[in-house]
Amino acid sequence: MGKRSVTRFVVLLSAVVLSACGVFRDRSDDYRRAELSKPLDLPPQMQSEALGDEYAVPGIAGHQRLKGEFNAPRPEPLAKNVGQSEVRIQSLGDNRWILLDGAPNQVWPRVRAFLDRVGLDVADINVEQGIIETQWRDAEQVQGQERFRFRLEQGVQVGTSEVHTLVQTGAAGKPWPQNSTDKDRERQVVKVLAQYLANEEAAGTVSILAKRKGRELGKIFLEGEGDQTYIRLKDLSYDRAWAALALALEKSGFEIEEAHQSVNKLWLSYFDPEKNRPGFLRRLFGAERKYVARYVVEMRPVSDSEHLIFLNFQKGRRLPEEKRQDILNRVMGYLH
Repeated sequence: MGKRSVTRFVVLLSAVVLSACGVFRDRSDDYRRAELSKPLDLPPQMQSEALGDEYAVPGIAGHQRLKGEFNAPRPEPLAKNVGQSEVRIQSLGDNRWILLDGAPNQVWPRVRAFLDRVGLDVADINVEQGIIETQWRDAEQVQGQERFRFRLEQGVQVGTSEVHTLVQTGAAGKPWPQNSTDKDRERQVVKVLAQYLANEEAAGTVSILAKRKGRELGKIFLEGEGDQTYIRLKDLSYDRAWAALALALEKSGFEIEEAHQSVNKLWLSYFDPEKNRPGFLRRLFGAERKYVARYVVEMRPVSDSEHLIFLNFQKGRRLPEEKRQDILNRVMGYLH
């Protein structure tokens, strides 16, 4: 191929690329520039009933456009752990518990059914605290005697429950310990109970546990206004709340750059998938540009079991109110 042919090829390729930029016009915002058109006028002798608008919006004919510019917020994706019927084993350090969908009054009869299935006799029930205790029994697995305590609590999210298991081994007559005396045995019981609950259909039986008074629904709330909008976490220890927050941020699409419990802060980065989507020219020439937003999250302890979560841009930049509320709502969906 001669020099003149190469030059002609390059000019032709450039013309194709530039023309393509006009052919593939971005139409995503066309609906925002659309205007109402006048109804079709027909001659007097023609009937227009067949041309009536069957999908008319009430009041649209006399509407007035609001002044100013407005940005329609993009809907947030549903949190993957919300509204799904599943049973999970959660752990924090040496502690582990079962998290599942369903209010405590729905989970209570399922735990009772499990005890009947495995042949554990109930020794005591504390409805107010949601506790079921079993009698001592001989067990070859621990080469002695054992008993169990199952405690049901409202989960962080409304409509979820937590089942905590305490195992005591040894000689009968001793008081309940603070933690399980046999962690391996506790791990076995939690696994078996979780598998049983996962295999059972959610029961809608209302038990006497539903009569418990004075308890709020859920442990997580969105409160405040403007720059002081925050998430309130209740009935959680500091370590539990910190671990739940870090996991929720990662599931929400944030990357944790730094985390320091000494100052109760996490520094985050977020790559917006919409802004990082390559366009036609960037795909053609391999160009790539990263759009990253950086945030800082602060968890302020109010008490040993209550914490407030605040969100802002890094380096003192002001975070728009609607953006803050959208992000906090997204994080709430992953807190558990």
